[in-house]
Amino acid sequence: MTTRTVRLGPLSVKMYCAIGMIAVSWAQLEDMVSLCISRLLGTDHTDFLPIASNMQVKARFDALKSIAGLRLPADEAKALVARCDEALELGRERNKILHGSWIQGETDDVAIRLNYRAHGRISTDAPVISAREIAEISDRITMLTEGFAQTLQRLGLFDPKNPMRSPVRDPGKTPEPSLD
Repeated sequence: MTTRTVRLGPLSVKMYCAIGMIAVSWAQLEDMVSLCISRLLGTDHTDFLPIASNMQVKARFDALKSIAGLRLPADEAKALVARCDEALELGRERNKILHGSWIQGETDDVAIRLNYRAHGRISTDAPVISAREIAEISDRITMLTEGFAQTLQRLGLFDPKNPMRSPVRDPGKTPEPSLD
């Protein structure tokens, strides 16, 4: 068994900041996914927020994948579905980080995350994770959020200067479903 040195007391500011970055970047991703759903449905985003706020994250991604298949060209839908799948994978990492039990490591830029599992038997491990590794996961989440925004922008459904403004649409026309 490997011996690790830990410090008593709270985590360092570096570690708190890195963990906080995950929370903020994930919240932005969730908001962008809700915006994608409302835009692809052709609804006003503020009207859609009561629905989105009552949906579990996985349900939002599943809904977006379904709507993308109905409303987007096959290549755009495939790219959006892949982005959703990547986000769900990162969601597992996000959960480990945000809901983990942390002990400060020997230096300010590392901490130990205690992992417990109880699938028929109890098992544990305690990986050492750096603030930089956590920040890299946050950056990946942020890049996914930007990818969703770029997709909406390409489709004419997102104005980066005024993201909450609904796009002007012909009231009698809805996006054509893909026939592929």
